[in-house]
Amino acid sequence: MSKDDEAHLTPQLKEHYEKEVEILGLLMDMEKRYCDFYQFYQCELETQKIITERLWLLTQRYLILISSAPGCRYPEVYTLSAEESIINEYEEKFEVMRSSNNSMKHGILNIHLECKKFYKAYDQLDRSLETPFILGDKYHRSIKSHKLMMIDIFNYFYSAVLKMKCYLHQLDPMSLESVEDYRELLKEGSSNEEFAELVMSTFVYCKCLQPVPTCPIKKLKCSHKKIEDLTYVSRI
Repeated sequence: MSKDDEAHLTPQLKEHYEKEVEILGLLMDMEKRYCDFYQFYQCELETQKIITERLWLLTQRYLILISSAPGCRYPEVYTLSAEESIINEYEEKFEVMRSSNNSMKHGILNIHLECKKFYKAYDQLDRSLETPFILGDKYHRSIKSHKLMMIDIFNYFYSAVLKMKCYLHQLDPMSLESVEDYRELLKEGSSNEEFAELVMSTFVYCKCLQPVPTCPIKKLKCSHKKIEDLTYVSRI
């Protein structure tokens, strides 16, 4: 903005508009952070779905093993080697899922630190001025609406990850129900279309401000490779 364009602005209005620009920049940064985290979150869920199916199979085999051991001619030999193999693989996959949940928790908490920068700038905004940025217009929601959405998105992610951590600790190689409960939790988390719409579309202040992709192919760094690196994949 040139000096001639700013001539009609009082020092108060000039300071106010500069604060709006600062807040808009912080908001766009949060849009990208939440969008990237959502893709990371979905990828982690897909990885855990694959592992959970394997845990379900291992649990079935373990239950069959311990129930059929008395009929074996040498139960002490058969049970120890087979049981050890199942438990080793179960524990390994459990550790991958635990690491996945911790990564998501740390990721969303790091984003929350950036949210606080936005909240601080927002609190410094003179919201008594009825500018389009504050009130919204036919093309944009009010900045307050975006603040509330930012809070809702964080609360959803954080509560979802904490719930996954809680359910994970309930997993037991002697309980098919615990695996099925975790599987259902993953299914719910990956199929919430309303939340996906909130993060990827509704929360976006203005699509015209988003950078144009340089390539139509978006490469997603996914953790499915974790499964290929596991030691006990083909032991049973």
